Amino acid sequence: MVLICGPRIKPESIKAPPGGEVKGFVPRLYEHLAACDLAVVQGGGSTTLELTVLKRPFLYFPLEGHSEQEIAVASRLLRLGAGVKMSFSQTTEASLAEAALKNIGREVSYPSLPIDGASRAADLILPLLQGAFK
Repeated sequence: MVLICGPRIKPESIKAPPGGEVKGFVPRLYEHLAACDLAVVQGGGSTTLELTVLKRPFLYFPLEGHSEQEIAVASRLLRLGAGVKMSFSQTTEASLAEAALKNIGREVSYPSLPIDGASRAADLILPLLQGAFK
């Protein structure tokens, strides 16, 4: 098991169980996500959509009281049939274990999403920049 703390939590502040690995910020996190059997994540849009595009099973916990995660992101994931929405305040160790066992390694059939956004944006921006320097 690998626990990714991200940029705000110091890895050394986390006591992992034996065999667990704790990492801070991980460049190219998508490579870890692509290789996972199950991700358990906060309900942020970037990570959950990356998992959706990568077609990996995941449990997500929208931050309670955070309207973007609880409404916008969760609604989009529901429309896509992606991930399993969990509630931090209502999840017990037993219910988390049950959800993990039910979903680990599960084949998912999320719809394909376009992954060429950066290229499409560049195609729109380039003509504007070229006109600005003539």
